[in-house]
Amino acid sequence: MLMSELYREKKNAEEIYANEMRNHCDPDIHQETLSDLRVAFSREVGSFFNAYGLSDIKDFRIEPDNKLGCPVFIVTGASLTPYEPDKHGNDETHAFYNAAQNFLMNNTAVVMKRLMDKGERVIVHTKDPALLTGAVQAHPNFGNIRIVGGDLGQPDIHKNIYAALAEFASIRPVTEVRMALYQSFAQNNSQPFKPLHMEPVDNVETAACKRLRFIYNMAALGYDLLVNRGQNDLRIVSLSALAGQRATYGLIADAADKFMNELGWRTFHIEANASTAKPVTLYMVNPGITTACDVYRDHGVRTLVNGESIADGFPMSSRILANREPLPQLSSDVVGWVAETMLTTPYENNPNKRIPDEVKDCLYGGFKPDELNQKLKQAIQMDGECIDFGLPGILPEHIFAAATSYGKLPLLKKGDFRRISLTPPGQTF
Repeated sequence: MLMSELYREKKNAEEIYANEMRNHCDPDIHQETLSDLRVAFSREVGSFFNAYGLSDIKDFRIEPDNKLGCPVFIVTGASLTPYEPDKHGNDETHAFYNAAQNFLMNNTAVVMKRLMDKGERVIVHTKDPALLTGAVQAHPNFGNIRIVGGDLGQPDIHKNIYAALAEFASIRPVTEVRMALYQSFAQNNSQPFKPLHMEPVDNVETAACKRLRFIYNMAALGYDLLVNRGQNDLRIVSLSALAGQRATYGLIADAADKFMNELGWRTFHIEANASTAKPVTLYMVNPGITTACDVYRDHGVRTLVNGESIADGFPMSSRILANREPLPQLSSDVVGWVAETMLTTPYENNPNKRIPDEVKDCLYGGFKPDELNQKLKQAIQMDGECIDFGLPGILPEHIFAAATSYGKLPLLKKGDFRRISLTPPGQTF
């Protein structure tokens, strides 16, 4: 009797498992669940639009199939820093706006300029519209840009963006809107990086909340384009930092800001693809130390970064630590090249066909290719039924972020989510 009861229990368990697998693989059940999610979304998304100030925005339509039309690009957080020769020298890691070297550009200002050089239509958000206007008004394609200001975390910014979109649409049909989204944490902050015992918790909370408000605001815009304006798909490039993939010494507020950016956009990508029935494509561009502003020229910041690499367990070379070699830094040109390429390259195309060597060198996590390959093999160990992944002390934790490739940029696929880590050679933490 006992053996027969065990046999029946085993058969019942096998049948239950088989049914679960059939249900899991049943496309009809999948579609039914998605349909339920989309019905709920269509009922609830109106309140989201209302909360973020989109209920009374001037009406205009995206015309995806209009052969006379062209896209519009939205770029946020672009800024210029007046160039001071005594302070900035002629540092090749900086991106200058023009040959006269009047301004240094941050990462999204580079994206803006690359789009302007191509003659694309661009809506640029900046904290100082007058400064940006004065700097770029001599550009031959200045007529193709609209410069807007305002708080990126408040609903009023939508009125400025939509007014520019409606104006563009009145001149020439808009076939789609793509976005390169950035919001600065460290810029114009005299001491942006402090260890936990010195960083007031209010600053950490403020950084996280500010980033979330920005994401919710831009997510509302994306939903509106897909749901109300006739857009067929949406592509977003989010510029963040390696701090979104790892905790590190002295960056608690910065990491809170970047973790929220990662969490918010990853959530939006999952929910928007499921809820709108339209493909939403998202690329997270995560640079390491970048000369996007003057932060890393500060002696105190450099001292903290040296200590950061040691405290994290992956110290930079002794020559860097002794200030005999410059701090590894990414050029804003590199970050801007990657962001603009992932924003404009057609789907199913390979962006690596024209990748500059200085960009490719930054796609190996700060290591040389052979070194990274060897360390990855060491960091993933199998012992019988045990698998150890990302063993401590071999590689920094951000190297193991999912959906990340090393040594190349991802093929552009509609509806995809990919992380792109950009690390200057020599930054091994």
